[in-house]
Amino acid sequence: MKLFEEVKLRNLSIKNRIVRSATHSMLGSLDGSISEKELDMFEELAANDIGLIIAGQFFVTEGGIVAPASNLLSDDLFIDKAAAIVERVKKYDTKIIAQLNHAGAQAYNSEECFAPSAIKIGDGRKAREITVEEIEALKEAFINSAYRAKHAGLHGVQIHAAHDYLLCEFLTPEYNKRKDKYGRSAEGRRLIVEEILAGIKKKCGEEFPVFIKVNSNVKKNNKEYQEDLKDLVKSLGELGIEAVEFSGYKVSEQDKERCNYNLEDALRAKGSTDVKTILVGGIDNFNAMEEAINSGMDMVALSRALICQGDLITKLKNGQEKARCVRCNMCYTAGPKRCILPKN
Repeated sequence: MKLFEEVKLRNLSIKNRIVRSATHSMLGSLDGSISEKELDMFEELAANDIGLIIAGQFFVTEGGIVAPASNLLSDDLFIDKAAAIVERVKKYDTKIIAQLNHAGAQAYNSEECFAPSAIKIGDGRKAREITVEEIEALKEAFINSAYRAKHAGLHGVQIHAAHDYLLCEFLTPEYNKRKDKYGRSAEGRRLIVEEILAGIKKKCGEEFPVFIKVNSNVKKNNKEYQEDLKDLVKSLGELGIEAVEFSGYKVSEQDKERCNYNLEDALRAKGSTDVKTILVGGIDNFNAMEEAINSGMDMVALSRALICQGDLITKLKNGQEKARCVRCNMCYTAGPKRCILPKN
């Protein structure tokens, strides 16, 4: 089974092709540091055959968090706690990286509730347009947070540019109406992401693994976005990206019943490039995982299924057909991420 073969990315070898996709657990300490509950969660995942854990979200500024009890890498004082994750998982030969993010228009702190252009968000608040000076500070925040992750011993970082957070907003034509160099065209919309990647490589070294998470589809102007995405993947590959994780904008009622619902869009975005790829979305059994890999994905990532059962991979190996997760999404409501299904 290809699923349990070692995979060699650009600068990182991983024992198998199974990834725990970054999940904002809201289990963090109120001061922004990793909690014991989170450490226990990561160890359970590592002990049950997860090859790569993408830990997160870690926010790059205090004002950029999406909710209280969010993890931070905005200051050196968070390095030691981040290092504790590595200690918990290393005996299982599991690699772990930190997902870096700024919530943008979804920011809990209204002072940093900004977007590439002024927009209204779901709860009626208006996100203001981010200034060029703030963009410069933001880039440094991502770069310095990556350096702290490296100093903590993490095996790399992932830039979060999906799910309508700030960098996703820059990439999305619906949200980015800027008239300066960070807008106007596909090249302008992706510039901030390219500059962050280049800056991390410069500060942390070319060998330091940097991943990215992107939407494979969006709500509006989807055709334009997907054409831009092909060029983004190619450009990031040339700049040394370790792997691209493909997520999506929204799960329809129909997709709730379907596995690998982002696969077609992900394959289209990858095109003929040799960039390593990770697929997330509706993956809850070995057949779906093998289908994704045989279709051209390098790794598969799970989130909700592992919230439901942290030991899922062990259970699948022992004969369980698929995850107990019913994709109700109740684990993503307010409060710490947890499954509402009764324990069996």
